Amino acid sequence: MNCKARFFSALVAAAITMTPAAAHEASPTYDRVNFRVSAMKEVDNDTLVVVMYHERNGQHPTGMADDVNRAIAWAVELARKTNGIKVQTLQYRQEPVYRNQSISSWRVRQSIRLESNDVTALSRLIGELQERLSVASLRYAISPKVRQEVEDELITLALGRFGRRGKLIADELGRSDYRIVAMDVSTSGASPAPVRMRAISAMAESSSVTAPTLEPGVQSVTVQVSGTIELEVSR
Repeated sequence: MNCKARFFSALVAAAITMTPAAAHEASPTYDRVNFRVSAMKEVDNDTLVVVMYHERNGQHPTGMADDVNRAIAWAVELARKTNGIKVQTLQYRQEPVYRNQSISSWRVRQSIRLESNDVTALSRLIGELQERLSVASLRYAISPKVRQEVEDELITLALGRFGRRGKLIADELGRSDYRIVAMDVSTSGASPAPVRMRAISAMAESSSVTAPTLEPGVQSVTVQVSGTIELEVSR
């Protein structure tokens, strides 16, 4: 027998020898059950997010840009003077407006984003800023800290329900116990979509605008636990 033949024979013998051991090492699987449970809680929105803007339309983009820049700078300075308000400047646009395939005018616009846990203070600020800016949208949200606390609470509750449901299934099927094969924990409860506001002209006759009435409301936070359990073999 040549060297190659002896090597092939050795491989076959090794495979025959190892197959029973490999089969013996594989863990047997028994009755498996998939199910899911959830826990939900309504949480007060504690954060208000508002987007406001100043826009000019006309024939002289340079002058309009200067007016927009001044209005936004004024708004940012006013927001910074108000405690508990986060302010961020957003997109700046200067674009032509076409009519009959030619430029008929120009539009200049910039927005700012305001966020606060103090809804009353932000509401008052919105009223002041509406002297020169318009409201594009507003939405309520749950602050990250509160959301994390609520999710942790709901995860504990949902895991407890999962364990009790698994025990119930095992008992009803006459099994003494079960083990968890796989598990997935997910959360949901996105913030409501922004409410689009009808633009309030910065050219209002009054020098001040009454602060808008805002009601934060609530939103639901949900934790879902899904998984697979394997029932213990009856003895």
